[in-house]
Amino acid sequence: MKKIKIDGMILATFLTTLFYSATWPYINKYIISIIPESYIAIQQIINCVSIIVFSAAWNRAGDKLFRFFPVICIVESITTLIATSFILMTDDVRAYYILDTLFFAIITRNIICGYIKLKARRYTTEDSRNSFDNRDNSAAAAATIIGSLIAIYLSLDFHVMIVIATIGNMIDNTMYFFIYGKTVKKAGER
Repeated sequence: MKKIKIDGMILATFLTTLFYSATWPYINKYIISIIPESYIAIQQIINCVSIIVFSAAWNRAGDKLFRFFPVICIVESITTLIATSFILMTDDVRAYYILDTLFFAIITRNIICGYIKLKARRYTTEDSRNSFDNRDNSAAAAATIIGSLIAIYLSLDFHVMIVIATIGNMIDNTMYFFIYGKTVKKAGER
């Protein structure tokens, strides 16, 4: 019997997307109903500036920055716990939104850039990269469908959803921490 091999990065995509799509409709609706439109506009500007700045930095010094990828995953887990604890203790949605925006723009943006570098290290041929990207997109789509179906029937309050989303983020970061280690070890880079 043929053994099925599950790609850790695709599994991470699936799980992260599942948690995100199951919780985000509730989280987003709650936050958007409270914060002013100007906050959303400012968030968009901050995120776009972040994309420009960190993409340029990773294009220039990607190999050096990639060494810090596991640290960035740990830092994101810690900052996610801080933001979640903050909203649970204070219920200050506006401050949480600002905090979450800054954490995303600085930390998560670097994880996204590191993820691109991780894919480049793991899938070195055009065929393997194309195959990975297609399977990864399919996993994200399947997880979104399942997560959205869960969101339709799951009716929990905002605070519970934030905790569930945080758990999903921690799983994602833990998986990427180990995938990074395995990838670097396999390439003999340590």
